[in-house]
Amino acid sequence: MKKILSFLILGTCSVTFAQLQVNTMNLTVNDLVYDSVTNKIYASIPSANGANGNSIGVINPVTRVLENTIFIGSEPTVLAISDNGQYVYAGFTGTSTIRRFDVATQTAGLQFSLGSDPFFGAFYAQDIEVMPGNPTTIAVSRRRPNVSPTHGGVAIYDNNVMRPTTTPDHTGSNQFEFTDTNSLVGYNTESTEYGLRRLSVNSSGVSNVSVSAGVLTGFNLDFIYKNNTIFATNGTVVEMTSAPFVSGQFSNVSGPVVFDNYYNRVCFASYDWSGNITFKRFNPNTFLLFDSLPITQAFGNVKKIITCGNGCYAFNTSDNKVIIINDSTLGLSEISTRNILSIYPNPTSDFLYIKSDVEIKEVNISDLNGRIINNLDFVDNKIYLGALQTGIYLAKISDINGNITTEKIIKK
Repeated sequence: MKKILSFLILGTCSVTFAQLQVNTMNLTVNDLVYDSVTNKIYASIPSANGANGNSIGVINPVTRVLENTIFIGSEPTVLAISDNGQYVYAGFTGTSTIRRFDVATQTAGLQFSLGSDPFFGAFYAQDIEVMPGNPTTIAVSRRRPNVSPTHGGVAIYDNNVMRPTTTPDHTGSNQFEFTDTNSLVGYNTESTEYGLRRLSVNSSGVSNVSVSAGVLTGFNLDFIYKNNTIFATNGTVVEMTSAPFVSGQFSNVSGPVVFDNYYNRVCFASYDWSGNITFKRFNPNTFLLFDSLPITQAFGNVKKIITCGNGCYAFNTSDNKVIIINDSTLGLSEISTRNILSIYPNPTSDFLYIKSDVEIKEVNISDLNGRIINNLDFVDNKIYLGALQTGIYLAKISDINGNITTEKIIKK
């Protein structure tokens, strides 16, 4: 295990700019999602990465280590994670399928076909979103790579069963997000209609409710949705009222966007035509720039940006880098003053080891309902979990300085 971890750490570097620390991993990645419960980043790793390609990669954003890779299928691309952290869904370019990754067991599970168009062939996933509060239901924007426009309609799947009603093909919602369990907002990225669509979800499937053309403009745009507001990758801000309208513009940005709930910032991994990348944070109310950081450790296009904890951001680039940024006003200062814990292996089938810079006072293991599991002794920096049933548990760890850390534990 020590030799493997040493290999995985190889190729990373760290550079600090004032309050922002930039860390680089050499890794070919198509998409990223973050699970706040396990504090792990999950990445879709294509075959181009080499021997561990065609996998889901598990990245620790604190140590910047690729902790594990699990085979998922041929050329994984787009990912989506359920809001409870139970499942990660993957789409592919190598197969016309969706596959579900079980976070608790760290295994690739349910897989199903997206079907095909009778004239244009198989459907592939362009965008996937998991229904809020329902980890087994997803919406998929389907594409047909052999025709232009490629859009093949939006469909709703419960596990592997598609609801019968889908939206029309050709012109529709290439990119979309759930606004609640019964509705989606989508955008046509392929034609000059540039339609923003409202979609209704019910037990029969999904249907278009309205379209507002020309409010948001630009090919191949993506967006995030927050509090009835759209923040687009070209910096445009749209209020999704009954008649959507542009309410603001973030200046000089072009690239993936994420909303930082902790700092209340809109964050861009912006890049220009020359391949220069800049990390920028804005005030969402005034649209004014808060700070800006040139990223000299990577070059090219940016594919996706996510938050990965308070004061943590991660994005992947076309030159096969994963960049992890920590805000030292929170993250680094806390790391320097608080106890640093290492818990491994996780998932585990028997012993859980806990390494700490400070003496550990107490460890409590509980289920997700808060019931403490008795008769589990923490001795010699390890605790035996072999008698527990397979599932997800919480470890509450207290040290002698009064710091309390809670970690999600996966029992295989």
